[in-house]
Amino acid sequence: MLDLVWRAGPPARALDLGSGTGAVGRTLRARFGAGLALVAVDRTAGPEVLRADLAVELPVVEGRFELIVAAHLLNELFNGRPAAERIARRAARVVAWARAFLSPGGRMILIEPALRETSRDLLRVRDQLVGAGLQVVAPCFRQGSCPALASEGDWCHDAVPTSTRGRIDFSYLVLAEGAVTPAPGVVRVVSDPLPDKGRLRFYVCGGDGRHELIRLNRHRAAENAALDRAARGSALTIAGAEPSGQAVRVTPATTVVASDR
Repeated sequence: MLDLVWRAGPPARALDLGSGTGAVGRTLRARFGAGLALVAVDRTAGPEVLRADLAVELPVVEGRFELIVAAHLLNELFNGRPAAERIARRAARVVAWARAFLSPGGRMILIEPALRETSRDLLRVRDQLVGAGLQVVAPCFRQGSCPALASEGDWCHDAVPTSTRGRIDFSYLVLAEGAVTPAPGVVRVVSDPLPDKGRLRFYVCGGDGRHELIRLNRHRAAENAALDRAARGSALTIAGAEPSGQAVRVTPATTVVASDR
């Protein structure tokens, strides 16, 4: 995921909110090197204190950070509140973190469990963050309301392989301040490849929403061969696809190019 959203040189400073056992910090140092200046913030007085207000510790944090990570933290905040209030307060907290600590051009990563309710809560927070002026970098390129919330059975998650557990599922959101919207036609793959009899399918999400992308096997061509290497998280630039109901079809004339976004 870090490779997906961090293409520039390594960040100089990172802030780990709700650092817990320090797993995020170890991952960041493994990715960016031991020279990364890492500030870890946590509360150890128990979940009641954590839910009440993590911000009581944050005034001691000084400066700004190119990278802020809050992993498995939002779902611990404001539990027991009515749903609308819980989502609004979580969104307000994220906006406050961004305004106080995020460097220009920096990124904030929110990671939550991939359970249906925690994932959908993150999507509801996402919509409020977009309304507050933050920009979505990943897992999609859409800056409008999340289309996954339209159906109670949908949510958005990703996975990473592990050597001991097969894979770990999680939901995440990467945010920035300022315009990061890519050019028209760029979409993010938000599902695993879905091979079917005689066709290949993906779900992709871009500026115009979430769509099923379908290529019949007989329509495989050099112009769309990038689909054969696409995976969840891939960014693709697609030109010349044909709408088909709620789906988009790739034809032999459609061009599909892997993007570096």
